Amino acid sequence: KNFFNTKNITSILLLSFAYIFLGIISIEYTTMSSGVVIAWLPNSVLLAFFLIKKIKEWKYYIPFFILSEIIVDYPIFTVLQALQFSLINIFETAVSAFLIKKMTSPINLPFTNTKYIIVFFLVALNIMPSISSILGATVYTTQVVENSTFFEFWRIWYFGNSVGILLLTPIIVITYEKFDLLKEYFLNIKNIITIIFAVSLAIVLFSYNNQMTTLPTTPLIFILILLWIVYKQGILASLILALIFSIITMYFTINSTGPFVIFSQRETTIFLQEFVAILTIIPLFIGALLFEVKESNKKLIDLNNILEEKVKEKTKILLESNEKLTLLASKDALTNIYNRRMLNEYILQETKKSKRHKINLSLILLDIDHFKDINDKYGHKIGDEVLIEISSLLSKNIRQSDIFGRWGGEEFIILLPQTNIKNAYEVAESLRKKIEKHYFDKVGKTTISLGVSMYNPKDNILDFIENADSAMYKAKYNGRNKVECFNGIFK
Repeated sequence: KNFFNTKNITSILLLSFAYIFLGIISIEYTTMSSGVVIAWLPNSVLLAFFLIKKIKEWKYYIPFFILSEIIVDYPIFTVLQALQFSLINIFETAVSAFLIKKMTSPINLPFTNTKYIIVFFLVALNIMPSISSILGATVYTTQVVENSTFFEFWRIWYFGNSVGILLLTPIIVITYEKFDLLKEYFLNIKNIITIIFAVSLAIVLFSYNNQMTTLPTTPLIFILILLWIVYKQGILASLILALIFSIITMYFTINSTGPFVIFSQRETTIFLQEFVAILTIIPLFIGALLFEVKESNKKLIDLNNILEEKVKEKTKILLESNEKLTLLASKDALTNIYNRRMLNEYILQETKKSKRHKINLSLILLDIDHFKDINDKYGHKIGDEVLIEISSLLSKNIRQSDIFGRWGGEEFIILLPQTNIKNAYEVAESLRKKIEKHYFDKVGKTTISLGVSMYNPKDNILDFIENADSAMYKAKYNGRNKVECFNGIFK
């Protein structure tokens, strides 16, 4: 109900002016001396409007289109005849637009899709012009001229409407819907030279009044030029250049120059209309194919990027999961320090390193004193808490380079790279005192017994561990809460 605002009234006036202007151009400059109109351009504005606008808005503009047709036709036809012609044109273009919209939904970008162009070609350039031509020819033969055949009027109306729609409707719709396609045409020196050459060639060819008796193949060069433009610069640029070629062709042919005038008026009209149609249809269809290929490639690239991102994401998750699994496989579930499997791997690595580089390596094996009594008296849950607390205390009081883990039950191992037995003993004694002084909330005081051994390259790994184990049992045998070193006597 708020349709008639400044914006819409301006649109109505501009469309009416464009309709009248193109009608005058069609009558004055695209009509052969025989009276045959090569291209009736106003219908291109009508169809473009109906394709662009929503169906519910059509009714506001139709009266102005009728008035515009009457203004264009008034110098030639009666008001009643002009009114009939306007209603026929509106019927043709409105039904064409309605069918195209229904048959191509949900295509959002017209004339850049081959399905859309095929439907446009069948409906707007063939079916509806054929039907409206019957109505137009009826008006002509019964009310205007009676000495021509019905079929001749039908053909004039059909081809005039089809060529006019073909020349301008795609350009108007594409420019309105996707103006940025015009930006694809880069005005560099190469493209400017191509345009100047092509336009100059068209002017020279069609302004030349030759006396040839057969149609030369020279006009076909413009199709090749348009294919080059559509490939390099896109569909819109090629359609605009096709329009320029068509204007040049029609202007000079109507003025009896160029390659088409070797034929009779009727044959010249047919060849000219066919040539103009081919000039537009080929770049229109090829342009749509190229646009689809480009969009498909873009979608493939986007899909590939998405897949790559998903692969990266999944790989990251997999690596994180592997790290977690590795961590779980290498850590003791209760104390979160190295488990026996990892301790064995580290002992193997460090003993090889010690043998190869001739560096010291020591090992501390320790056991919690009377730990069975703690479990029996306070329960296994409290026993677990003691294990966790002791492992935390020991972790905080060894070097970062030292390797600390749970050997099993209440036994722990500390592997000390680049450490002789004397320094290892000092570390063990320090740890013993830390535990002895520490007060455990649930169980009070507890102690540990520790055995120390140093790696001898002549011995195997089992001897290295068993020596520390023997020393630890000596500490327990001597009263617990002690540190004992393996010196070759105890085994």
